[in-house]
Amino acid sequence: MSRQIIILCDPDFPSAGKLPQAGDFQHAAEVAVVRAEELADALRGVDQGCFVNLHAPYFPKAAWTEISAFLHRGGSLISAGGAPFKIPVVRDNGSWVSETEQTAYHQELYIHEALRVDTNKVTKLAVSDRIPLLNGQEGLFELADAWNLVPHTTKSADLPQQMGSAGPMSTQIYPLLTGISAEGREIAAPIVLWENSRVTFAGSRWMFVFLPLTEAFWSGKGAAHLIDWARFCARGVTELSLKPNYASYEAGEHAVLTLQTQILQRGESRSTAPELWSFELEVSHEGGSGEAWSHRFQAQVTKEQNFVRIPVPLALKSGLYRVVCRAEGPDGEIRVLRQGFWGRDDLLLAEGSPITRSRDYFIKDGRPLPVVGMTYMTSDVARKFLFLPNVDVWERDMAQMAKAGINWIRTGVWTAYRNIMQVDGHASEEVLRAIDAFFLTAKRHGLQVTFTFFSFTPETWEGLNPYLDPQSVEAQKRFIRSIVSRHTATTHVDWDLINEPSMFDPPRIFSEGPRSARDPFEHQAFVEWLERRHGDIGSLQEAWNMTPDQLPDFASASIPEAEEINFDVQDMHKAKKGTRWLDYCLFSMDMHNRWAEQLVGTIKELCPDHLVTVGQDEALGAQRPSPFFYEQAVDYTTVHSWWLNDYLVWDGIFTKTPDKPNLIQETGIMYVETPDGRAKRSEAELRSILERKYAYAFSTGGAGAIHWIWNTNFYMDNANESHIGALRADGTEKPEADVSYDFGRFIAATRDLFTDRELEDIVAVFPYSNDFSNRAFAFQSTTRLTRLLAYDLKLPFRAASEYHLDALRQKAPKLILLPSPHNMDSRALDELLELVKETGATLLATGPLGLDAYWRPTTRLDAVLGERRLANVRREEMLGVNSRLLPVSFGHRRIAEVAKEIPAAAAGTGASMDALVDVPLGKGRLIWSPLPLELNGRDEPILELYRYAAAAAGVERELEWLAGGDLPGVYGRKLSFKDGSLYVFVSEYGWDAPVQVKDPQTGAVYSFTLESDRSVLFAADREGRITAVYRPDEVDIQVD
Repeated sequence: MSRQIIILCDPDFPSAGKLPQAGDFQHAAEVAVVRAEELADALRGVDQGCFVNLHAPYFPKAAWTEISAFLHRGGSLISAGGAPFKIPVVRDNGSWVSETEQTAYHQELYIHEALRVDTNKVTKLAVSDRIPLLNGQEGLFELADAWNLVPHTTKSADLPQQMGSAGPMSTQIYPLLTGISAEGREIAAPIVLWENSRVTFAGSRWMFVFLPLTEAFWSGKGAAHLIDWARFCARGVTELSLKPNYASYEAGEHAVLTLQTQILQRGESRSTAPELWSFELEVSHEGGSGEAWSHRFQAQVTKEQNFVRIPVPLALKSGLYRVVCRAEGPDGEIRVLRQGFWGRDDLLLAEGSPITRSRDYFIKDGRPLPVVGMTYMTSDVARKFLFLPNVDVWERDMAQMAKAGINWIRTGVWTAYRNIMQVDGHASEEVLRAIDAFFLTAKRHGLQVTFTFFSFTPETWEGLNPYLDPQSVEAQKRFIRSIVSRHTATTHVDWDLINEPSMFDPPRIFSEGPRSARDPFEHQAFVEWLERRHGDIGSLQEAWNMTPDQLPDFASASIPEAEEINFDVQDMHKAKKGTRWLDYCLFSMDMHNRWAEQLVGTIKELCPDHLVTVGQDEALGAQRPSPFFYEQAVDYTTVHSWWLNDYLVWDGIFTKTPDKPNLIQETGIMYVETPDGRAKRSEAELRSILERKYAYAFSTGGAGAIHWIWNTNFYMDNANESHIGALRADGTEKPEADVSYDFGRFIAATRDLFTDRELEDIVAVFPYSNDFSNRAFAFQSTTRLTRLLAYDLKLPFRAASEYHLDALRQKAPKLILLPSPHNMDSRALDELLELVKETGATLLATGPLGLDAYWRPTTRLDAVLGERRLANVRREEMLGVNSRLLPVSFGHRRIAEVAKEIPAAAAGTGASMDALVDVPLGKGRLIWSPLPLELNGRDEPILELYRYAAAAAGVERELEWLAGGDLPGVYGRKLSFKDGSLYVFVSEYGWDAPVQVKDPQTGAVYSFTLESDRSVLFAADREGRITAVYRPDEVDIQVD
């Protein structure tokens, strides 16, 4: 018999665990035990079988080429003792020497990284019931830290032209042994099986034993078990799949199940003769009727794919049906397949009332519903879940999510729209029924569902422009109606038109600003929009700095490309016409709204009481559709807080509109790595960042947060996606899942508090004219303002849009901040000044106020501030504030980029310092700094100015900080409601910090330790008595 099992077992070679005795494998004829220097030769002669490395994470570097070649030929693997192929070992002067830990070797096997998994909270080990290979062997293992292998096994895309496309599902991952916490959560997988079913390593099985094998293992017949595992792996993959023809059925219909089988192992080591497998199938109804049907049969399994159709002789009724199939191969291999389907239950779908909203929060069945959410596209096939539905998987996952306290899930279609509606107007019944089943499963667990129709740009269906071509828009409406029309009475669903929209050109999504699709529909719409905005061609010529020859009429106005715009002060080589970029950005906002209103209209016609939104990323500052603009078309706004971890408060505040809830609809942690390609953050650090994002979501007046994503999606050619998720690729929960559990418990205990939130006394105006211009400073100025106000001064604030100031009249603020806008729309400035005059608010403005939206000097405000002239700043300036002269610095390129205003009489003299201007304005007052302070390099003058303005406006502090308030990176605030308060504290500080705050309204003093990188939240009633604490087992709040 050929030696099909090669075991590396060398007492002289580094090892994390104890090695067996040399003779422990003599009973197995197919086994060859080799030393490290013999490994390369041993593998070179083997086409199939299994390589067993008992020395992980170590391996002989000299043998790597043959190890890799063996695995690429379809050979199987068992790696025991730690993370696989992390530490190459070389022979040096007769000794084995370990190199540094590396990622290059396991990345050749499509393992992108291995992250250590803390098992301190594991109280017991459990064997998989799907592949019970380790049944009865739990007691052989001594617990140690496990590893999270991050797969990058999908190396291509199904639809390369679509961002976010799924790819081949080339590897299936199963936890063979899981670590269970005291709460019953699966939080580690010490032993994991990878079945490579497609592409490079097709047919092989890789088994990873992360625990060092100890004396207890070897003395408990461990060698025999290891040989059994190796034989199992050497046999390669047998693919078994069980599917219903639909995921849901109408009453009285009959289901048909299809069993698909195939031996995928390559080579001839496994017989080419058919194998006879036995199957025991049971279909049962969970409605309490006890209705069930069982069936036993045998089937031939070969190296070609075969199908067994199984009609189920049950007249289906409303409710959930589960399918369990136990399969046994001729060698004793056991697999358990699970499926499910629904009998459509319209009564269940119609239970309760549709979700509604207040100004800030959602309301479900008369109670506030702060969102603790999760994005979900299923743990088995990821984004292909509507094409390969498995209701049993959905049922188990959603039960787990509901147990965690999650109350809202977001799902939908990110790619492959034509797979759902290949022909315009004719959607797939299979997919529609899968959506029905998904909604039914969610309703069974009390989960609100946001269903997303499109992503990035909507599908065109043979049209030329995804937003403006009537052919495209009408097809999109038909696509949407095919889904929504089936759920007009469903009460737990709302709709998301599009995930992270970009305008207009599909190949150029996520650009900094709109990009034209260069089609006649967009050009015609742009011409018409310009004529409405400017009225006559002379006005447009002046705004765009063009001559009549260059722009003779509106029809001659071309849509600009970014390359034609002078975005930088040093872009002067060609006479570019940059001010027209503002018009193109504003046009794109309006066109997005026009598109959205059409699709919202078709939904509201069918379901007038269903909410509709648009899911947008961190587009503020990137000139893509922004919540303050698209708010008018939808029922609530959103933001996806991903990359901008230093601007999370800014993210929440400047996407929260005055009249509608703002949901942090996607949040999670993007993967970052060291220069040599290793993971930079631990799983615990990732947890703390996510926790911070949730805390900020609530502290900024948001309606809650939705984590992206429940299960890791590694079926994309994108290693970043393989790192993202509350669950690892092996299905166990990361520490990130703690955030859902902890916030789930806290929000469930406090949800009724979230009524009638008191608004902040301070408003910051986002200068959109500047942000949409060819010289944008708005991001820098508003993020600087946010950091200093929220962290240093502990002054909470809300936001307003330059183009949507009417909403401020509903609850006028005491203080309005206009941070270094430079160019600003004249009508907006007039409206802001009138608001100050009428309401008595104080307006603090910094930097030039005489530049209109197109950067043209005007005489506006001369009557209030006197005649002024635009001037360049110097590297070092001084500003007089409250009898103090404060240094102001404009370093790097700022002296070229920004400007100030000076009195006309002082132009060119350099005779005086810039001084703060404080003048009455109707019932209110205007405080003006001629210098654009938020764009300078020093904090002190900004802080002093903000303190001065807050005092002048009569802004009162919501908390008195007795300890911890002066520490950098310590954030805290109070949100006041009708019946109590929510207190939110977040640490971005490097050490644990004692915090003590006093609530001036109740007199209560709260003392606690704010751990480094963690968050503390608690709720109190109107008298200051604590009613709930976030993480009560870990956080102690003392009340005086």
